[in-house]
Order: sequence, then C-alpha cells, then structure tokens
Amino acid sequence: MWDSDYLVNVILPFLPPYSEMVELGTTPKQPAVGAVDLDGDGVLEIVGAFYWHGENYILVLKCFYGTWQVVNVIKGKGYNITYFGASPIISPSENNLIVGWQVASHWSDLNVYEWTENGLQDLIVGNQYISMIDVEDMGEKDGISELALWKHDTGVAYRIEVFRWSGQEFTWAPDVYPDYFKKVERYYKKVLQETDSTTYWYYLADAQMKTGKYEEALMSIEKALSFDYPYPGKEELLKIKKELMKLRNQLESYESFVNKDDIDLSSIQYITSEKKRDPQLEKALMKEFEYTNQGKARYYYNKVDLNGDGIPETFVYLVGQYFCGTGGCSAAIFKEQDGDYSLLTRFSVVNNPVIISNTKTNGYKDIIMNVYGGGIEPFFARLTYNGTTYPGNPSVQPKVEPGTKVKGVAIVADDLGESSGIELKQGDGS
Repeated sequence: MWDSDYLVNVILPFLPPYSEMVELGTTPKQPAVGAVDLDGDGVLEIVGAFYWHGENYILVLKCFYGTWQVVNVIKGKGYNITYFGASPIISPSENNLIVGWQVASHWSDLNVYEWTENGLQDLIVGNQYISMIDVEDMGEKDGISELALWKHDTGVAYRIEVFRWSGQEFTWAPDVYPDYFKKVERYYKKVLQETDSTTYWYYLADAQMKTGKYEEALMSIEKALSFDYPYPGKEELLKIKKELMKLRNQLESYESFVNKDDIDLSSIQYITSEKKRDPQLEKALMKEFEYTNQGKARYYYNKVDLNGDGIPETFVYLVGQYFCGTGGCSAAIFKEQDGDYSLLTRFSVVNNPVIISNTKTNGYKDIIMNVYGGGIEPFFARLTYNGTTYPGNPSVQPKVEPGTKVKGVAIVADDLGESSGIELKQGDGS
C-alpha cells in the first residue's frame, strides 16, 4: 500500500503555487492525505488537504489510464484539521471522507462527505461541533461505521453521542451503547484515578448506565452527590438516581422470571421509547388499526434497524382499551421511506419491553417477546422473519431454549404506570 510520502509526492504537482499540505496534530505529525475508494469502483482515489491563501481545501485525484487527474476541489473550514479519515458510513461497499475542521482550541466542525457525480457532498446539515471522534463499526458488525462524537464539557470531561446514517440523516444509535460505552467507562475510571471530581463521577455513572451496569451507576451517582457542589446539580442527580433504581428493579424482576428457564438477559440494554410525536406514524396507525377515538389510547415507539440496511424500522406499542386484552396489547412494525410508513408486521398480545436480538433469520433480527397473562404459562417467545414478515401472535411461537444467553436491546422499556407515552387521537396525525 502507498505510504504518505508517496501520496504527497503525487499530489504536490497539482497544488496551487505557494500552497502547502495540511499537517495533522498527531505525534509525529502526518500530512492530511490518504488513498481510499470513494466511489465504490474498486480503484483507489488520492485525497489530500492543503492550505492556500488563508483557507483550507480538499483535493481529489483519480487515475485514468495510468495518469492522475484532478476530479474535485472543495473549500473547507477553520484554520486546521484535527481528523482526516475515511470509513463506510452509508454502505459497506463505499467509503465516506470524514473531516474535522478545527475552528477553536477544543472544537472542530465535522463534515462527512459522500462522493456524487458532482464531487464531494456533505451529509451533515448545518454545523456539528466536536472535540474528538471515534469512527468504527460498533455493536453487531455489519460493515458500516458509527460515529461517536466527544464534546468537551470541562477539564477532561466530554459529553458523548453516538450516531449512524439512517438513509436520510444521522440518527442516534442507542443499540450500540452497551458495546461502545465500555470504552467510555474505562476512560472515566482512569481519569478518576488521577482526579476525584463530581463531574467525572457523573460521567462515569452515565457510561455505566448505558452499558446496563445499573448497580454500579447508582454507586457512582452517590459519589457524585457526596460533593459540596455536585455536578450537574443535586436535583438532576436525584432524578437520574430515581430512574436508575427503576431500571435496576425492572431488570431484577425480569431476571427473577427468566431464571426459571436459566435464560441469561444480563447483556441486554434497556431503551425507553421516543418522546417526540410522529404525525405520519399516527396516520399509519389509525389507518392500519381502524382507530377512530374508541377510548383513550397512547403509543410508544422506537426506531431500530432490523435488517442492517442502515434504514431503521419503527416498532410501535399501543396501549388502551381498544388495543389491549388480558394477554397483552397490540404492536406493529413499519418500514419508512421518504417520510411514509408501510406496514411490515402487526402483532397482538404483546407485553413490553420487547427484545431485539442480535441473532438473525432470513436477514432480519429475531424478536423476543415476554408472553404471559390470559391464563397462559409465562415464557419467552422467539419470533423469526420468514422472508416477508414476522408472525403476529407471539403466544403460539417457539420458546427461547433454556440456558440461552440473549444479546441485543430491549426497546419500549418504559414503566407504563409512570410514562404516559404519546396520546393517539383522531385528527392529530393529519
């Protein structure tokens, strides 16, 4: 593979007079240059960043019949570059160029470029400021990378958000939290060995919560509360503590049941539902379930990529007299395209939370549902995709085998007694 010296020698003759290659702030310093297949044709392009007349630029060279030619030049931002790399963000077969343009001592403006017939086009709308970034294929390996954005808070503390490309925009990727936040947990434990700070205890607790270590997170919250001026405030910490105790109790009650069949759910990450109402989703629900205000109803939903195509499906759980019986409530999975929802599967007798397993059948993740009520002996059912849809009634599906260690995420992990969900009302979704 070409080294950086070779790539610089190739690109230098194409630069304007009095320009210079941008050097990254690595140790030792390295030029911002690389060879990567941007258009998915199996042939490497050369991409480099240069500084000219007080501005940063990116240059793309492509080889035609043994001769390098300029195919794109774009103007960048800021006064330096803190990150310059490439990774598959949209598709496993194509790489995207990822650049952090330094605009302040702790901040860079992030761009993720896609190669188009018009050259490099940014996928990020507006500005996305970061302090550091990790780009890697997280969680279940599907050949597509997620972005972990580290945003400086104070000292060496960072707020961290993980995103993936959903087909139209970047969205949060909470399903990879159990995988990625182990690294964050190790980071804050190391920081705390050197500096005992309420801020670092708070961020450690946040990382532990996202990896499902609720008991350890509670201990870290107590540490954060022990300071005279707790961060981010006593009221906020007590609120987090209350939420952690709910999650811990929910997990304990879940485990006390499954231990009857020795089913191991210790690796499951519990995720509560989205809070933002979705009018288009409401229209689809009313149409599919022929709902016209027959008693009060509410819905809970999460977006989760079931088939690894980068476009998340939407799982909806419906609660209310119209939707529920003694064995559970109704649910549905919708596929989304261009803002419209089409039904993939409609379920009956569903209880929350619902586990999206890491195992797949016919290219789609298996779904595990907790079946109880209506006089049936409680068990966990495994619902598998048949190539077209999932089975709609979990109570007649195969049981999860005793001794199984289930890996994945549990969505709609809300306490229905305390979480009001989103009201489903005729006319709201129009």
